[in-house]
Amino acid sequence: MATTVAQRPADVRRPVSSDRRDLFVALATVWLAGGLFMDGWAHSHVPKLETFFTPWHGVLYSGYAALAVALVPARVWRGRPEGPVRAWVPAGYGLGLLGAILFAAGGAIDMTWHILFGIEADLEALLSPPHLLLLTAGQLMITTPIRAAAAKHGPAPRPLQADVPVLITATTSTAVAAFFLDYVSPFTDAPAALTGYGNRQALGLAEYLVYSVLVVAVVLFVWTRLGRLPLGLVTLVVAAASIPNGVFDDFENLAAQLWPLTGAIVADLAMRWVSTRRPDLLPVAAGALIPLTIWPTHLLGVELSLGIAWSLELWSGVVVLTLLAGAVLGGLFLPGTRRPDPD
Repeated sequence: MATTVAQRPADVRRPVSSDRRDLFVALATVWLAGGLFMDGWAHSHVPKLETFFTPWHGVLYSGYAALAVALVPARVWRGRPEGPVRAWVPAGYGLGLLGAILFAAGGAIDMTWHILFGIEADLEALLSPPHLLLLTAGQLMITTPIRAAAAKHGPAPRPLQADVPVLITATTSTAVAAFFLDYVSPFTDAPAALTGYGNRQALGLAEYLVYSVLVVAVVLFVWTRLGRLPLGLVTLVVAAASIPNGVFDDFENLAAQLWPLTGAIVADLAMRWVSTRRPDLLPVAAGALIPLTIWPTHLLGVELSLGIAWSLELWSGVVVLTLLAGAVLGGLFLPGTRRPDPD
């Protein structure tokens, strides 16, 4: 019996997007994130909000539409989507397009959910299954320029303007993640200013750990894609994690949100120094330096505005524990060493 072997088609070369195209996508993510925070403000400030059709949802979903349109491959707009999908979807854009489809489905599910079960408020709004689906889909869309940059530029230094789409989307991605983690935000809660009752101190410690992981994870995500850290990345990521959520409580603890930026600037400069001398240690340096710089400056802001109620052991332990957690997280990204072959 004769058999035949199917020939595999030759690898299709993926097109890459232009920096200008990535910038349009990045700016659309700001529209989407802005609508999200407007909608979050409405959920916390407008009583008896009982309809899906609100001005704030209008901004949110129009931002989605703008982002989805920006993600559509140029060949589709020109009416020439010939050949396999890989031949006309730019590298890094595939997951973004998947996110656009999931977001549309999530929007329909969210509207049905609201009709059947009403409008959520506070923690319920952040944990609603349709909202978590929208979060996942939105992040796939938002992070598209970061993935696209990885396919184009690599670790070689680039002019600042070439990194602008990456910086914008890292900022909006962090802000959106922080939005959904607002219930454990040490920036807005300022737990170190509260006296201990029940498990409040343990919850405060967990808040610092969660946000340390969030900020470090975003920075390491960019590093794994580009092989470098664009200048200003840490400062923008920390700003996105600390400041926008203040809209929920009318920036009640603004000093606790702004002071960490001074530490983030120091971390940015320190990692710039590490990247020129020991780039192989950059993941561990990022994991350790970010908590080491942002939490002492955050705590200084708390002391100057509200007064720290925690003991020396508690607040200093927070800094050390988050530093260790960040260093361990960064250490997971260190290059491994191969075991020698046995003789």
